[in-house]
Amino acid sequence: MLKRVATFRVLVVVVFLVIAGFTVSALMTGCTTTSGGAGSTGVDEAAAAQKAKEDSLAREKYKREFLIAYSTGNEHHKNKNYVDAVKPLLKAARMDTAKKYPAIYTKLADSYLKLEKPDSALITYQEALKKYPKNAYFWRSAGWLLTAKQQIPEAIDAYYKAIELDGKTISDYKNLGPLLVSENRNEEALQIYEKITQLDPADAEAAQVYASLLAETGDIMAVIDAKEKALAANPENINLMFQLGKMYFNEQMFDTAVEKFDMLLAKQPDDLDALEYKGSALQNEEKFAEAIATYEKILKLQPDHAKVMSEMATCYRELGKFRQAMNFAQKAIRTNPNFGLGYIVKAEVYEAVADACIGKRDKRVTNFDDKLVYEKAYKLYQIAASKDVEYSDLARKKMAYIKPEIPTKEDRFMHPDQKEPKLDCYSWLPK
Repeated sequence: MLKRVATFRVLVVVVFLVIAGFTVSALMTGCTTTSGGAGSTGVDEAAAAQKAKEDSLAREKYKREFLIAYSTGNEHHKNKNYVDAVKPLLKAARMDTAKKYPAIYTKLADSYLKLEKPDSALITYQEALKKYPKNAYFWRSAGWLLTAKQQIPEAIDAYYKAIELDGKTISDYKNLGPLLVSENRNEEALQIYEKITQLDPADAEAAQVYASLLAETGDIMAVIDAKEKALAANPENINLMFQLGKMYFNEQMFDTAVEKFDMLLAKQPDDLDALEYKGSALQNEEKFAEAIATYEKILKLQPDHAKVMSEMATCYRELGKFRQAMNFAQKAIRTNPNFGLGYIVKAEVYEAVADACIGKRDKRVTNFDDKLVYEKAYKLYQIAASKDVEYSDLARKKMAYIKPEIPTKEDRFMHPDQKEPKLDCYSWLPK
């Protein structure tokens, strides 16, 4: 009986414990269900914190790798070890996602150039411009390499972009100008060279190009002004002095032309071209004595200068010194028998002598003696026309002008035996 009671008690305890277990389990399950939102948030925050930590570590690792690559490449570049510099610099360039290190591309491109790989250098600058489109240095560097590859339109665009971003670097203008000229974009080139003369007034070569471009516009005085500015910036430039003197001469501004040629002659006293232009300018200003003095300097340097002899003859004729004029005209012909101007000038002396002789009379009437002198001139014009093509047109015009003054058949009939003029004012003339 006691044994059955004990067994029953054990069963009761077991049942109780089972029921209690279910209760505890239910209570625990109930607690979890009740506090479900707060538990989930805690898990998410923990995951986020873990991810942030991992991202930070990844960034640090990326930054460390980038700095190692950049530092390594930079060190090799600094030590002129360009072969070993390329690979780490390429890696650093790819990792430059923050776009804070443009110097990477500069050093990489320079390494390629030192290794004589201009194509790779150009590609480097072009890639750099994708990240740094407002970097003027990259644009001008690309322009320089494009020029070397003869990709002129692309080079022009690159330099224009560099100027747009940085308009104070004169080398951009100096590199762009010739490219525009080579492409016949002269209106644009004119603007660029004008800017160069403003930024660097001492650049005489640029000033001359600017003046040449201006000349195409037809504004000669603007060209002269440009050359004057260039000369002011480079006062020792004898080429500019000569150019200006010649331009003033062509514009018939003879006094100013003489000033420029005198500037040149002060530095190069034996410059034949400058002396000849100066003499001609003085002659055109009717300063015949000064012109003769200038021509004499030329003949000391070049005694066989037939043209200068002819010009001296003209000056003496204008001064009324006909004997000296005739001497120099004949000397010019003896020096160069095929030089048409010598014959023309001698003929003009004959004409001047006849005009002077007629002018001394009470009535200006042409007689047979005068006509014989005019005929001498006419024959000389004929010789000039036949000997020298350069002066043939001028000689023929003078023949047509003087022909009415030469003897007619009737004149010769009336003076059958007279071949030379007999008047005293003609007695000194050569036969």
